[in-house]
Amino acid sequence: MNGQTESMRWETKILIFLMISSCLVTTGICACFSSALFLANKATQQEFPAIEDSIEPSVACPRVPEGWRIIKENTFDENVNKWPLGKASDEYDTTNLMMEGGVLRYEVSAHKGVYSHQHPGLGKSLENFYMTADIQKVSGPRDPEYGVVFRARGERQVVFSIQDSGMVAVTPRDVGGVWQDDWLVKYSNHVEKDQSNQFVVYVHGWTYTFCVNQFIVGEVESSTYPSGQFGIGVFLDAGDKAVFEIDNFNIYAPEE
Repeated sequence: MNGQTESMRWETKILIFLMISSCLVTTGICACFSSALFLANKATQQEFPAIEDSIEPSVACPRVPEGWRIIKENTFDENVNKWPLGKASDEYDTTNLMMEGGVLRYEVSAHKGVYSHQHPGLGKSLENFYMTADIQKVSGPRDPEYGVVFRARGERQVVFSIQDSGMVAVTPRDVGGVWQDDWLVKYSNHVEKDQSNQFVVYVHGWTYTFCVNQFIVGEVESSTYPSGQFGIGVFLDAGDKAVFEIDNFNIYAPEE
């Protein structure tokens, strides 16, 4: 893992977000998108999808489809799915994963820029699924990135994340920890700062629907990652310390 690579990925996105926020007030949307994408390509030598804002009408998140049942339930009253509880440390971070008061609590202290992720030992690999999780930043830096992981097979996985500023992203990660082009980068006014945010990932066929707090924030078509397991992931810069609480981490799937 390369800390500078992690940091540059989000510095670029934040730069785009700030430019768009400013431009929406002073100029025009088209001109802002053009300038922002030019800077992103210049900074990273790769193309990202245009960041969309949330001016369009809000659309309610799909419900769990009829006939689907819960496959993995995490109430966190007990560790039935074998999350790797306890302390761990390496050159990148020191972590402590605990269950307290019916929630999963994740404490992370970053020694370098780090992507820190956790997965239950008793996972489930599914093609079609409806995933929910409530995550709250309890303490930490002003605008960390955090969210859920799916399609996980070792280092190959996809991360659906938010920031307090309203930034939403879906980013795949390949073998060797190499980040691929974002599936989605967007601003949403449905992200709640300093509160618990509900994530939903609904996958049926090759269509992915992503929701925050019961509203759709984006949809993607992809056949690149056909199956895999689930977890949580956070991004922190060197020196950052943060605490996250996770609840209602549940996976639904069609009846077999």
